[in-house]
Amino acid sequence: MIDLTKIDDETLMARGAYSTVNARLSDEKKRLATLCGELHTVATKILAHMQPGGAHVPIGAEMYTLAARSAMDDIEACTQSIVALSQQKFDLYAQAWGSE
Repeated sequence: MIDLTKIDDETLMARGAYSTVNARLSDEKKRLATLCGELHTVATKILAHMQPGGAHVPIGAEMYTLAARSAMDDIEACTQSIVALSQQKFDLYAQAWGSE
């Protein structure tokens, strides 16, 4: 068991902040995996849509390309969030764990 009374309040606050940022970073990484999966699904749908069977001529895939663009916008925003959170976590590390 850790005697928390032996750790100064500033360090405990920094560790709490570090833990909070780390949890959010983990959530964003999971969100990114979901978004990438969505983009993959859209790409598969585009490919299938543009290869109709028999003598059929494919029609445009605008609804899918719009979905792909939207997914890419969401991926871009998510990756920017991951970079910012990673930097914040890095900056908090020394405060939280640099010394005990």
